[in-house]
Amino acid sequence: MGLSFNKQWFREPQYSEEGRIPYTYDGCTYEIWYGKIGFGAKPPVLVLHGGPGGNHHNLVSFQALEGDREVIFYDQLGCGNSDRPENDMLWTAERYFEEAEVVCKALNLKEFHLAGHSWGTTIAAAMAFNHPEGILSLTLHSPIVSFPHYVTEVAPKLKVLLPGNTGEIIDNFELKGIGDEKRYKEAVMEHVKRFVTRTWPLPAPMERLISEKNHRVQKIMVGSVSELNVLGNLAEVDLSGYLSSLLMPVLLTCGEWDLCTPEFTRWQYSLVPHAEMKIIPKSAHMTPVDNPEDLLTAQNGFLLKKE
Repeated sequence: MGLSFNKQWFREPQYSEEGRIPYTYDGCTYEIWYGKIGFGAKPPVLVLHGGPGGNHHNLVSFQALEGDREVIFYDQLGCGNSDRPENDMLWTAERYFEEAEVVCKALNLKEFHLAGHSWGTTIAAAMAFNHPEGILSLTLHSPIVSFPHYVTEVAPKLKVLLPGNTGEIIDNFELKGIGDEKRYKEAVMEHVKRFVTRTWPLPAPMERLISEKNHRVQKIMVGSVSELNVLGNLAEVDLSGYLSSLLMPVLLTCGEWDLCTPEFTRWQYSLVPHAEMKIIPKSAHMTPVDNPEDLLTAQNGFLLKKE
């Protein structure tokens, strides 16, 4: 079966089921929102959003998969429709890894496909390594499983590709605390338009992603607005050693102009024993927004082939 609709990529989702999952951590109980779309008989796909501090709204094009299967989204703690506690100790990679396992168990997922985008691929890689049981396949869209590699090998090249002294303006402001804030914001926007999304004006899902973003979570975990400099507690997170141990089929994708560059994605692809890779044309980091048709065609074909 093909995708369930064509050009209505960003329509408001019609959830067949929504709910809130109790999640207890360090003696406190929070609620994690989830939503399901579709009733297909094939194994469901769980979709993990990026950020940190983001939400599932920029991934609504994944509802195109509902013709064959159930598509499941959830908003991470502190994000979107989930609880937003004011406890900065919660914003660590390890706790988010644990949270994802709680969500899977609460949803009673026995056999399912796992797909992540951006920071969601870090969570997905941890899940696939630590608890591979039941995961039929793993898809890493715009993957970043090694932040040290990104900081040392990828971000410097992106800065060089920015026009004029744009990269220097960003580094001066974020690393040295010097420079004009207005020029800094203009420099970051230049980066966003080149490597984050090529779709302007922004469609409604991207507007919701931005308007509902938890900037506190981003600050603690990433530590910069541009995300070209990782100064938060993600700086040392490196799961690249996990990839060689993965036994399920793996698909990696990235945009033609992605901040998780084709070169970076090929490096991650080279570490996986059972992998395929697809570069999504005419797209930056937000492939589900810039070119959902090619992205979801690749995703759908991969899922059907592995079944």
